Amino acid sequence: MESKSTKIYHFLEKKIVKGDFKPGDKLPSESELCTEFKVSRGPVRAALDQLMAIGLVFKKKGGGSYVSEQDSSSVLNTVLPSLRFNTNDYREILEVRRGLDRTCIGLCLENHGTNDYSELDSVMAAMEKKHTIEDFFSLDRAFHTILSGLSGNRLLHNMNLLLWDLLQHCPKEEYYLPDRQERVAEVRKIYRSIKDNDLELAVLYADRQLKRILKRDKKSQDPSEDTHRWNPWLYDTL
Repeated sequence: MESKSTKIYHFLEKKIVKGDFKPGDKLPSESELCTEFKVSRGPVRAALDQLMAIGLVFKKKGGGSYVSEQDSSSVLNTVLPSLRFNTNDYREILEVRRGLDRTCIGLCLENHGTNDYSELDSVMAAMEKKHTIEDFFSLDRAFHTILSGLSGNRLLHNMNLLLWDLLQHCPKEEYYLPDRQERVAEVRKIYRSIKDNDLELAVLYADRQLKRILKRDKKSQDPSEDTHRWNPWLYDTL
């Protein structure tokens, strides 16, 4: 069941994606949204903050919330969060990530001679220590987003950040099977191959890591599960 803030977020997001609220338009006020959804200001503000975080909305001091102008970066912020993923079925996210990881590693190693790997070193050192599942997820996310940052491709980096935002809502226990030590060993192999400037091995280990998760997820899928995804471009079906 959707929370109150999620329901308001989805309502406003769909209106923006469909063009009912255009760039520069002022959104309904907090009080109007409170009345429409019969909620307090807390869920309304949480929904607006989430829309601001992905670049769809901005606020004017004392003047309400407005729809942002859409540039090449914010178009991604509109389309990707608008996909309707079942948080128990993250196969599609990981399949996209496989392609992004290969490209990120390739571009990163093209810049190998000038890259500063100090942040990557720090994250790997922290990952070797014992952490909770949530801590480990944050470190794994940092590891891969540092790599996309080192690719030198801002658009690719933004796409990677958005995909990791989607992964944030996936069940962490299943994502990090098998045990933590084996998971760290997988990342360590990617890390060492990148430091050794070995593109073939780095891509092989990154791909193997995600293939293992996808294989496990395929076994756990319910064949009767509804795989329908809302398509923001097919407005006439809404």
